[in-house]
Amino acid sequence: MYLSEKQLLSRLVERGVSTPEDLAEDRFRENVIRLQCRLLARVGAVVEVAEDTFEATASGEAVFAEEGCSPWFSGEDLVIDEGLCVSDWRLTDFSKLDPTDIKQINLQFFRDPENDYRILNESPTYTQQKILGATDWKLNRLLREFPRTESLSQQCTHWMRAFAGIHTFPDANHRTGMASLYGLLKQNDVDFPDEEWPGDHIERAVLHSKIIRGLHSDVKYNSLWLKD
Repeated sequence: MYLSEKQLLSRLVERGVSTPEDLAEDRFRENVIRLQCRLLARVGAVVEVAEDTFEATASGEAVFAEEGCSPWFSGEDLVIDEGLCVSDWRLTDFSKLDPTDIKQINLQFFRDPENDYRILNESPTYTQQKILGATDWKLNRLLREFPRTESLSQQCTHWMRAFAGIHTFPDANHRTGMASLYGLLKQNDVDFPDEEWPGDHIERAVLHSKIIRGLHSDVKYNSLWLKD
């Protein structure tokens, strides 16, 4: 379930200092609330008083006063204009990527004899079933809840952190994340340097990512866009 930005601001006015986890109440998408709080902070309706902790400002409270009339909202939703976006260069179009596409990308790595892929229970058939059986709603959440107003570099980092951390597939999660990200960048007309994607440095980056994932990072759907 999701809250509109105006509903979220109302909750902050009523409750005072709160975290996205507090506001979610195990009913709403904590991850989305975190992004909404950041947007509300950019217009001055809330302020981040501590790490991942927010409070409504006087301007935010005035939205609900009888005489309050705010240009921030259109109905219940925050008006998202270019001023709210961190950068003009970012991913906004996800129309050509869906859960089936993502699973097919991973399946290609599984079927390619030149790619190493871990076989589950020594059974290629079972491994393929696990790939194709990856839950659509989980992959849909990555697409639907993606932070579309963040900068391109932050978006790319978030995307790879999500794929590497959630670990949807039996293997090749980093490779699937990189391949799907490549498609998203192309779809959004982001130019690439004249070199092979993702480049020779990827193996070291993947190794570092696996070490961090194992020792430091606990990536869950309710904290996908929470910075480590």
